[in-house]
Amino acid sequence: MIIQSIYTVLLVLTGINLSTTDAIPDPIKWSFTVEKVSDLEYVLVATADIKKDWYLYSQNNTDEGPVPTSFTFSKSPTILMLQNVKEEGKVIKKHDELFEMVISKYKSKVVFRQKYKSTNNTANIAGYVTYMACNELRCLPPKDLEFNVSL
Repeated sequence: MIIQSIYTVLLVLTGINLSTTDAIPDPIKWSFTVEKVSDLEYVLVATADIKKDWYLYSQNNTDEGPVPTSFTFSKSPTILMLQNVKEEGKVIKKHDELFEMVISKYKSKVVFRQKYKSTNNTANIAGYVTYMACNELRCLPPKDLEFNVSL
């Protein structure tokens, strides 16, 4: 009987924890635009506005720590990526006690740019960004956000 009571309490506590995690609003607000560079060249601009006291991890971190931000693009025979995704912002690079390693992260805002060429003269580009947000107390689970952008 005592074991069943303990099991019930654990289930209730787990349920409360899961429901409060679901209720946490995403501290990262993404916006996506496309800039035309030339007749066939474009740049996808993905901007992450980061809520106060939260951080977004750089794509240049290893997989041994927090999940690095990454972009996956839908395959298209008419789109050719011209370079790797570049990130622009004030990077914070320091030893993280939780992960016991040097980590690069951003607070406030970071912009990611992907230059690409479209062979059929349309700027449409689609895919998803995987990212993870943390504050000083906790980390949210990694999240995938789909995007589909045109000029």
